[in-house]
Amino acid sequence: MIQIKSIKLKIMYKFKKAILFGFTALTIASCKPPNPSVVVAPISNEFLTTTILNLQNINDAADKPTISYKLIGSNPAVVTPDTLRLKKNAVYNCTIVILDETKTPVDTVSKVIAERENIHLFVFRPSINLTLTDSITDHDTNVPPLPFGLQSQMKTGTPSSGILEVILRHQPNVKNGTYAPGSTDLDVFYPVSIK
Repeated sequence: MIQIKSIKLKIMYKFKKAILFGFTALTIASCKPPNPSVVVAPISNEFLTTTILNLQNINDAADKPTISYKLIGSNPAVVTPDTLRLKKNAVYNCTIVILDETKTPVDTVSKVIAERENIHLFVFRPSINLTLTDSITDHDTNVPPLPFGLQSQMKTGTPSSGILEVILRHQPNVKNGTYAPGSTDLDVFYPVSIK
């Protein structure tokens, strides 16, 4: 009888010891710091509300047309003035200014985009009936340098009217000078009249 009791005590002691050891191991494991690993944050798309085209006729200092496209939240887009009016057979230098008007003060996002020129590309698409061509005049610091487009030169032809679509492509690690890779940060449409 004493021998059976002694065996039971030994089994209970070993059982308690095993439970205590398991609990201690679990506690130590849960206190270990997480496995250190480096996660590269993706380069996010910018938040944009307003895109302004500022033009300057290279042969007429007084001819400085500008147009703004504003889209905030679910409100309808507002284009001011309603049409970009350009002279026929003229050459204009164009600068794009992009704002985030949800912030106070207003944030000039085009400065950040300029700092990140190696991952951005502006694309200009005039409608077929519009006698307008656009040539990008600034380039990034990729090797070789690729078009950027915050600065460009627009040439007008004979009188016409149509739409100029301006697209900003976001192309981290895939920029190659073409439209295709990446995603779209903005896609805006300006009515244009050439007379």
